[in-house]
Amino acid sequence: MSDKHNNHEHHEEHFDEVMGMKQGHGKVPRFLIVVYAVLAIWAVGYALTVKGIDERPADGEAAQGVSAEVGKGLSSQCLACHGADFKGGMGGVAPTLHGVVDKLKPEGVKEVLTKGRGGMPALGASWTPDQQDSMVEFLKTLK
Repeated sequence: MSDKHNNHEHHEEHFDEVMGMKQGHGKVPRFLIVVYAVLAIWAVGYALTVKGIDERPADGEAAQGVSAEVGKGLSSQCLACHGADFKGGMGGVAPTLHGVVDKLKPEGVKEVLTKGRGGMPALGASWTPDQQDSMVEFLKTLK
């Protein structure tokens, strides 16, 4: 027999017949081996670098640090009572927020945010310390 014939017979040994269908057991294509290797490397890297659910910021908010811009985003809760310009609202019941940090100092503002005061609910009670500090920074911009 020629080498060609022997190779062909050897190749035929890699097939099984199951219910009248031939099933091959050929080599895995190189591109699939590369894809699987890259996928495995990515999975290990991802598993080592991903933060756990408990380490992520609450309420889907990205950790942004302390800034007046973050505080401005949180201030949407204040609009209903203190007015669109934060100069007071609800028939004079809710006071102006302009100059409130000068009047109450940052610690006093955070206390009102976390405990409430008069008719104001404790809106900032569930906020992180950075969110509370950001609100104080935003309120400082209101003059």
